[in-house]
Amino acid sequence: MTIIEVLFALVILSGVMLALSRFGHEFSRATRNAANLAIASDLAAGRVQVMRGHTKFITLVTTYNGTSETSASSSANPSMSGYAGYTRTTKAVRTTTDTLDYVTVTVTVNAAVLKSPMTKTAILVRQ
Repeated sequence: MTIIEVLFALVILSGVMLALSRFGHEFSRATRNAANLAIASDLAAGRVQVMRGHTKFITLVTTYNGTSETSASSSANPSMSGYAGYTRTTKAVRTTTDTLDYVTVTVTVNAAVLKSPMTKTAILVRQ
């Protein structure tokens, strides 16, 4: 093997190592973003579940509409302790017609680590 062949092999190996390094960095970032989105999704879904379990349908809007909670909120339901930097905002709108009575719930979770806020919407129908 000549010195030129060794140099070509080193150049090729260096290129492959640089590409793997970039892939590792991007993979790490994507994993971190997915974990942050999963946390935001769980916080939003938890709020929707609490609202589904609310015993008095007619007080859903007055109880939850416009509420905004952070990890420092002691009254957060469900609790947000341990999720520093996350903010959960709930919007509830009741719609009543001759045949329908339902509440549209939109829960938005925001944090500095998220590229955009996570929003979940559910419709709760009076039974």
